[in-house]
Amino acid sequence: MGTETTPNEISVTTTALPSWLAARVADPVRRHLPRIAEAVEQMAGPLPAVRIVITTSATGAWLTARAEADAVGGLTARARIRTALATWRANRRSSAMAACVLASDHVLVLVFATAPPTRAEDDLIATLGHELVHAAQLHRPGRRTAQLENLRANHRLIQRPIADSYRAEAQVCLEEAEAHELEPALLAAART
Repeated sequence: MGTETTPNEISVTTTALPSWLAARVADPVRRHLPRIAEAVEQMAGPLPAVRIVITTSATGAWLTARAEADAVGGLTARARIRTALATWRANRRSSAMAACVLASDHVLVLVFATAPPTRAEDDLIATLGHELVHAAQLHRPGRRTAQLENLRANHRLIQRPIADSYRAEAQVCLEEAEAHELEPALLAAART
């Protein structure tokens, strides 16, 4: 498992992958990351500490469950298993290429590698930029607190009015639209 850190407090790690696949996905990520991170900070705002993990969808589901458990202050083993299975199923249904997860002291960006590799390098770069935009969004004032509340509500640790849940979903949709809108500019920045 190799780890590399960039000046933006962004580390890149590979896990649960054969070395040839890890290299095939990690090399372009590491090569383009400094330019993408700089472009994200110019377009979407400053980035928090980010940990990028290049892994499989199944391992990513377990990493998501662990990060969420740490962020909300701990979950039962049953809740972690439920979260991991739900995440894994959702990733399989949507053929997810990546995910952005709030962790206790950083933002976790998961990039899913498939064997054989099915994505062009441009898709990988656009996906990475998209997820880093989400990381920048989580670094905006009040957003981390709101996301923690969303996670606590999702895990039934707190109750909240249904209107708050609708507002949270609307915010997610707005942030998703912003990330999609910035993808072409981020791809162009990585290519310069």
